[in-house]
Amino acid sequence: MTHLFGSSKTQPPRAGGRWQPCLMAAESQRILLDLSRYADREQALVLAAHGCPTAYTEVAKKHMMGHEDLTMAFMLFGSFVSRMRGLHEGVVRELMNDNPHAVLPLIRAWVETLTTGLYTLRNPGYVEQLLHGPGKNRPARKSFEAMFHAVRDDAAQLKLVYRDLSDYSHFGTLGIWNAHAIESEEDGTVSWTDAPRWKNDKEFQIACARAHELANAGLQTLDRLGTLLIRGLRRGDADLE
Repeated sequence: MTHLFGSSKTQPPRAGGRWQPCLMAAESQRILLDLSRYADREQALVLAAHGCPTAYTEVAKKHMMGHEDLTMAFMLFGSFVSRMRGLHEGVVRELMNDNPHAVLPLIRAWVETLTTGLYTLRNPGYVEQLLHGPGKNRPARKSFEAMFHAVRDDAAQLKLVYRDLSDYSHFGTLGIWNAHAIESEEDGTVSWTDAPRWKNDKEFQIACARAHELANAGLQTLDRLGTLLIRGLRRGDADLE
């Protein structure tokens, strides 16, 4: 399964296991997730819940406490934090419920939020679009296709992962066949149930691994957004006040 933040070079993780942006030699190259830590269900759920919810509270406190001015950029940062925490909590809850029909659309929304944050870090003027929508002298709303291209140096494989998540979410081919599981390839036995379940253990492990990498990436992105939106723009962009 494709890794969101693949690299053509071997890079050690930061201290404490924090995510760092990686570069790829080509966007078409796929770097696979390492599922070795997700074979045990309880361990996989622990990894999926990384930082939730306390890390979100801490990053909010770090940037929001001590600031008396309630600016629009300040409020935007709070919305980013709430959105990422809410999606993360939803993903973990539905992973525990073995409900891929909820997990995969939630992960897709999480990818969208992360992508928007990464794009904003590279293009701070986009804050105007996020806060006010379309208008004169404001940046045009970007498609996710455009944002994936813009942040490819930070997360080159977001586009590849998003394509599959969208097919699940929009009840495309992957979403339709997700309800059926092959019990025996030898005799062609297939099972179905109306109750949500994973097709196999690997699908569950992939979802947990995806949640873990999104949590790491999301928390670091929130930290950077806090610096930009609260400490940076509040000093230098009066139009956002």
